[in-house]
Amino acid sequence: MSPDRLSELRRQRALVSLHLEWLDREIAAAEPPATPPAPAPLESGPRSMGIMPEYAPDPEGAQRATKRGCLLYAALALVLFFAVLAAIYFWRYRDRPLLFASTSSLNVTPAAVQRGDARFGV
Repeated sequence: MSPDRLSELRRQRALVSLHLEWLDREIAAAEPPATPPAPAPLESGPRSMGIMPEYAPDPEGAQRATKRGCLLYAALALVLFFAVLAAIYFWRYRDRPLLFASTSSLNVTPAAVQRGDARFGV
């Protein structure tokens, strides 16, 4: 290795070390002051709230009650949906059955159905 290259590398190392020292000073100046340690967590539970244990809330019971209420609302919505469908059918379409309509209940002969007789709406 040539002496010029070696001296150039030593000069660059000195410049880098000066730059690193400057960076350390800038980082130390930019850091916020040390924060005090966080306070210890407070006691939690019924005793800390001043509630006697027998009157404390029951998380498992609340979860069961919530689940039961949700299922009850879903069942009620399903029953209401089918009740509305039945009401629409009986009040609006009772005279014109949509499903399982037999030709005898309409007083239509098979020949009239095949002809497409206009009197019967087919």
